[in-house]
Amino acid sequence: MQRRQLLRQAAAMTVLSTGTLITHTAQAQSDSGNTKPISLIVGYSAGGSADLVARIVATELGKRLGRTVIIENVAGASGMLAAQRVLNGPADGSLIYMGGTDTVVVPMVNPKVKLDWENDFVPVGRMTTVPMIFAVRKASPYANLQDLVAALRKGGKDSINFATPGIGTMQHLYGALINKQAKVSMLHVPYRGGTHITNDLVGGQVDSAMLVLSTAMPFLKDGKIRALSVSDTARVQQLPDVKRIGEEEGFSGMALPLWQGLFMKAGTPAATVNAADKALQEALAQSELRQKLQEAGITVAPLNGPEFKTFIKPQAKLYRDIVTTSQITME
Repeated sequence: MQRRQLLRQAAAMTVLSTGTLITHTAQAQSDSGNTKPISLIVGYSAGGSADLVARIVATELGKRLGRTVIIENVAGASGMLAAQRVLNGPADGSLIYMGGTDTVVVPMVNPKVKLDWENDFVPVGRMTTVPMIFAVRKASPYANLQDLVAALRKGGKDSINFATPGIGTMQHLYGALINKQAKVSMLHVPYRGGTHITNDLVGGQVDSAMLVLSTAMPFLKDGKIRALSVSDTARVQQLPDVKRIGEEEGFSGMALPLWQGLFMKAGTPAATVNAADKALQEALAQSELRQKLQEAGITVAPLNGPEFKTFIKPQAKLYRDIVTTSQITME
């Protein structure tokens, strides 16, 4: 089953007039006896990859918590409106925020956003990671990242450009990381979203691009583009011969995966957080759920709450270093 089919299926699920989705409700009640519905707040529109993950996970989460889980899409401001929706609500576990890299990065690049992930939220658990790839079109002379870096050093400043979905996105940070560590200067070409980037890469309107693996896979399979580098902590199964960034000279141990996880408002009782954490880990262990997400190019990468926080901290430090060095700002 292709990702497009999965997205159509998600969009076709029963949606209420308010735009929310009610997932399966288990017959059993939660340990506390609380049957109040839980709202899973997603910062992006229905039909996208984040929404797909939320809907698949919410079904299994609802079964294990014994409560109705409602998907609430609060799109806008790179997920920050969704975060604020949770922070404005009660700290009782009735609102769960589906956050990701934007939760940490956006406040760094936009001083108007006062969100502090570490103090405002309690991590419930990590759900998924999605690798980014650094890609060029098929006709490009660069077979790997070192070839491109060598050409940049020979060709001079801004001799090669890279496209991303916009300033301050993780794709932008990936390109900035390469510039920083390799001491080169690719020219950033920010788009307003990622819809046209791959077609423009294939057509030669841009030299290279930072792409989410799930978006790039059809073009990679057709041989229209070539991957030079993978951002994740490990090589990806679909591209076993493409080095992860941490294997490259000057990038030892570095990784920059896109990730998604669940958070609750700070001050939520520990028992409530722990119950959601346990339910999430059990949900993510289901083979059918893992298969659905894998088919969409999304890797199930579970971490419990404390592990999730330990994962985010060094990633946040790396983001800050890139943002500061590259002077990335959305103002």
